[in-house]
Amino acid sequence: MDIGSLSYGGVYLLGFILYLLIPSLFFTFSLKVNYSLFAANGSIIGGRLGYVFFYEPLYFLDNPFEVLEIWKGGMSFHGGVLGLIAGCLLCTYLTKSSRELFFRALDRACLIALVIIPLGRFCNYLNGELWGRVTQLPWGVIFEGADYNPRHPVQLYEAFFEGPVLGLLLYLLYQRRLLNRSLSISCYYLLGYSFFRFFTEFFREADSVVGYFHGFTLGQVLCIASIFISVLLLKKNVFGLS
Repeated sequence: MDIGSLSYGGVYLLGFILYLLIPSLFFTFSLKVNYSLFAANGSIIGGRLGYVFFYEPLYFLDNPFEVLEIWKGGMSFHGGVLGLIAGCLLCTYLTKSSRELFFRALDRACLIALVIIPLGRFCNYLNGELWGRVTQLPWGVIFEGADYNPRHPVQLYEAFFEGPVLGLLLYLLYQRRLLNRSLSISCYYLLGYSFFRFFTEFFREADSVVGYFHGFTLGQVLCIASIFISVLLLKKNVFGLS
């Protein structure tokens, strides 16, 4: 197991710890432990399966045991979201918690994601993964494993927009009392993340195993779907989803 795998493991561990430590008026400590365990495991399993099904289904169909080799890399944000939702839903069922707590558990996870996702992007940068497209701009970076052309440090672009900028926007929405319903944080987080991810993907090299879909990366296609879903959920929230 290399240093990169350990750094990602540390990010996941930090997310688990933050889920436990952030105070809440709605969760007992035992519920926080339960939700953090299910959320963490769900996001890891979902992230891996999302990569398998979205990006390289034929390869893993021929090499099914490699699905378990997560230390080799290959995780999907959108798969992680689906896995986290499934994990929290299962926890809600097993602990006989309310729908309200389920929604608030998702909101809690999104607040933690403001820290965890940018740290993951920074790990991508340090490990020379998911590099950007070739650029002549003075801050272009030559990544080992790509070629000798300077490329956009798109991992840092994503870390900036998916962390501090998105966090500031959520804070402004909170100030305007637009985050007063459960699930509203999750909806606005998904909407904001998807918008920023869609934009920064224009500077990112498409995954070699997938390529482009009419000029768009697979990440952008998934972001379009996420934007559509988050807008639908926000409309339902306006009419009383809580």
